[in-house]
Amino acid sequence: MTVNIPPKSGPFTGMLDYAEVIITYFQPRYFSTVYGTQKIPITARAVARGKSGGSGDGVIVLDPTAQYSLDAGGNGGVTVTGGARMIVDSNNAAAARTQGGGSLTASAFDVTGGTVGTFNGPVYTGVPPIPDPLAYLPQPTQPLNGTMTKKNIPGGGTHYFLTPGTYNNLPNFTNGDVVTFQQASAGNGGIYYINGGFVSNGANLIMDSTTSGGMMIYNNPTNSSNSQGISIAGNSTGTVILSALSNGPYAGILFWQNRTAGQTMSVTGNGVFSLTGTFYLANAQLSVTGNGNATIGSQYISRFLYLGGGGNTLINYTDKGTARVRIITLVE
Repeated sequence: MTVNIPPKSGPFTGMLDYAEVIITYFQPRYFSTVYGTQKIPITARAVARGKSGGSGDGVIVLDPTAQYSLDAGGNGGVTVTGGARMIVDSNNAAAARTQGGGSLTASAFDVTGGTVGTFNGPVYTGVPPIPDPLAYLPQPTQPLNGTMTKKNIPGGGTHYFLTPGTYNNLPNFTNGDVVTFQQASAGNGGIYYINGGFVSNGANLIMDSTTSGGMMIYNNPTNSSNSQGISIAGNSTGTVILSALSNGPYAGILFWQNRTAGQTMSVTGNGVFSLTGTFYLANAQLSVTGNGNATIGSQYISRFLYLGGGGNTLINYTDKGTARVRIITLVE
């Protein structure tokens, strides 16, 4: 067997992301031994493409049977940009629902079961479910402890400065607080490995501008309490601006909760509010509400999804700004 990466023959010669495999088998002669005793070489050849990139799906709701696994309410609007689809795996007759005066907009809605309400975009029912596209990714290894320094802010509140790493029992951040996260170039892969949940109610969440490479919050609940989930709420005069990792195996992921954990992740947009990257909760509900205009993530992958609020929320999908999926195809 000969493996050529990149291929050395055919239309994909020299092209990156392609692999050529040539297998030669020496077939023994039987009746043809009257013409000679040498074995006959038989050759087979194939070329495959392997690629890591975005899936093209802005929303994937994974529960296989639940009613209203995708549930949209409120009187605001949620729009998936970038030509991305919403996918609902549930085979329930009411797998996806819209209600109230709001709107839900995407390039298409692929639903295994049925829908209730109005959807802005083509709706396709009876679509086979897709598996979790990130199931291949190993959960991150717990890194060394991070450090958190604190400084009082004149007039009230605390400025917290965090480096990437492991944290246990973080405080609840509140209105008037500022939380600054160092990015991946500061170490530990830019991963904030949090044992016990992350809660921010009105605090300013920003990234340190002297570092680069983005960040990822990995939530590892230590018990079944709902308080050990992720909860982020902006305030009308505050700022929340966070971006996912830009490199490495977890590129494009901003929030990831342990796959076995069922705690709801709650995000409420308000004020200056921009979260960029994939929200990944394979076994839990993601609840997203917005007030005003907010960009809340680039992709949602969750077991259940609730969308609501009175504002206009964008799920700003881009191939480069979301989690990497493995795409392997045979081309020759």
